[in-house]
Amino acid sequence: MARVLIFSPKEQALKKLASIGLCSAVLWGLWVVPARAQKKDTLLLMQRLDTMQQMLINLQKTVDSQTAVLKTLVEQANDNVNSMKASVDELRKATGQNLANNNARFDSMTSQIQSLGASLEETQARMAKLSDQIAQMQNTIQTLNTPPAGAATPGAGGPAQPGVATPPVPDADTLYKSGLSAFSGGQYQLAVQSFQEYLQYYGNTDLASNAQFYIGECYYSQGDYAKAIDEYNKCIEQYPKGNKAAAAQLKKGYSLLAQDKESSGIRELRSLVQRFPNSREADLARQRLKKLGVSTSGRRGE
Repeated sequence: MARVLIFSPKEQALKKLASIGLCSAVLWGLWVVPARAQKKDTLLLMQRLDTMQQMLINLQKTVDSQTAVLKTLVEQANDNVNSMKASVDELRKATGQNLANNNARFDSMTSQIQSLGASLEETQARMAKLSDQIAQMQNTIQTLNTPPAGAATPGAGGPAQPGVATPPVPDADTLYKSGLSAFSGGQYQLAVQSFQEYLQYYGNTDLASNAQFYIGECYYSQGDYAKAIDEYNKCIEQYPKGNKAAAAQLKKGYSLLAQDKESSGIRELRSLVQRFPNSREADLARQRLKKLGVSTSGRRGE
């Protein structure tokens, strides 16, 4: 038979209080533990937030520093660019001046080459030329000392009539070689005199065109481009089929360019190329036109 426990009212009250205390303890535990965990999470979040703020501050400092460096580099680059622009301008000026000097030297060298080419074959004949000149001078002296024909001999019937001895005409080869020799030696006035005398006596020979051309060369070599142009024109007009017609037109174009008459010089060089397309002078004219930035028949820069 089961035994039934009977508690007194006092015991029942104590039991009831114990049950209430136990429930309270359990409820307290259930509330305190999550609150502490939540507080801990909040602290961790705040720490992380502080860390991120510090990192952001450091990043901002790094960006500012790099921005300052970049600004300095940009300023240095701008300074370098400006310096390079100044250097390029100076280089352009120097190049333009050098080009002008080279053109003048090129013209001078062309003249020298032409004169050397013409006088090269005459170099071996200089001694013979000097001998001919000496012989000619001796003949002239003898002619001057010889009484003229028809003059009366003193004491042979009447007063002597004074006569005038006519000097002999100089030899064509002697005159031409004398002019070439003087031109090659830089004696331009003497060369002009010799060539003019040659044209006076032998203006219809094959070398007349050459003599007229070298008169222009004498003035060109002295920088007297106006007189040079006049003499080149005589060569072109009086000897259009002569062997120096192309050379005279080329040097006329050079002379016009030297006088800063660019349009006239270009027109003359183009005319030369059209008249003598296969000549050496036409090649030189094309080279000069190319340096000027023009074609043989088109506009500038074509």
